Formats: sequence, structure tokens, C-alpha cells
Amino acid sequence: MKIKEFRIKNNYSQQEIAKLLNTSQSNYSKYERNEIEPDLKTLIRLSDYFHTTIDSLLEHEVPYLLDKSILTNEQSNLIDKITNLNREQCMLVDAYIEGLKVGQQKREETIKKLKGE
Repeated sequence: MKIKEFRIKNNYSQQEIAKLLNTSQSNYSKYERNEIEPDLKTLIRLSDYFHTTIDSLLEHEVPYLLDKSILTNEQSNLIDKITNLNREQCMLVDAYIEGLKVGQQKREETIKKLKGE
């Protein structure tokens, strides 16, 4: 289980997470050491708190799901906006992104030429 990784990544103590879950620190510690398994209600609270999926907490990789916990706020906001676009709008966004990549590549090439690399 990756509960400890998520807790550390978010700079929380075991005591803070235990309080959120209405349990003792020693009980929460047992979750992290895989001595006991949290029930579904606890897993839901943890996944909500860490903004991730229960699958991710349990280290069960589901290739077709996107774990928003690995995204920046900007990336997450873009995904939320994209899900409301129609097909034509998605195609325009895709073309724009490809244009950004080409532009970045050309800028880098120009900088290298100017530096004499």
C-alpha cells in the first residue's frame, strides 16, 4: 500500500492523518506497515484527501484511468476543460499543442545556432 508515500509527499504526520480518519496514530501506523488493512470507508477518505484513486493507494495500476495526483493544478484544470469539448474543438486543441511543440523545437534550434553549438 502506498499510503505512507502519499502522506510524506503531502508533508503530513501520521498523527494528522489519524485525526482525519478518527483513529489512533498507532492504528494508522499499522495501515502503513500493512499489518492491518483499512476498510472501504477509510480508503475512500484517504483517496479523497490525497486526491487520488483507491487503486493508486493500493498500488493497483489501471492503465485507462488518470491519477490526477501526479498532475500539476494547471494540468488538472486543462483536463477538466478538455472533457467538455466537442470533437472539432478537441482537434483544434490537439493542433494547437502540436504547434506549441514545433515552435519550442524551432526556438531551441535557433538558440543553439546563435550560441554556435
